[in-house]
Amino acid sequence: MFTLGSEYTRAEIHAQLGGSRVTCLPTRNGVIVAGCFNKKFSPQAPDIVLCGQGARSSLVSELFSRQRDAVPVFIKAASNRWQYHGRFVVSQSLQSGPQFLDAIIGSGRTVASVSYVVMLKKVE
Repeated sequence: MFTLGSEYTRAEIHAQLGGSRVTCLPTRNGVIVAGCFNKKFSPQAPDIVLCGQGARSSLVSELFSRQRDAVPVFIKAASNRWQYHGRFVVSQSLQSGPQFLDAIIGSGRTVASVSYVVMLKKVE
């Protein structure tokens, strides 16, 4: 489906998996189908993802934090160029506490802008 290290457009990712072409966690039928992360907002991605706040973001972030199926993960390389990093599964999800704060420190994000800190583990 995707080749490790290769780059894809969001249209190409969408054609394979469905879901939104713009959100970082595209869903199809209530299931997260991919993670498309920007190092600007999650500098430790793909290992640690900082999920945003807001009505829609928080709901999708909660869904992602509970999902046990692996998803293909892409990191933004350039404008509309997303590099495939492999399939990852949620290993831990945090909404508060010292580990939550440690993950945010140095990210350029505020605690108020993060609903979940999600740790991912590569499965391939």
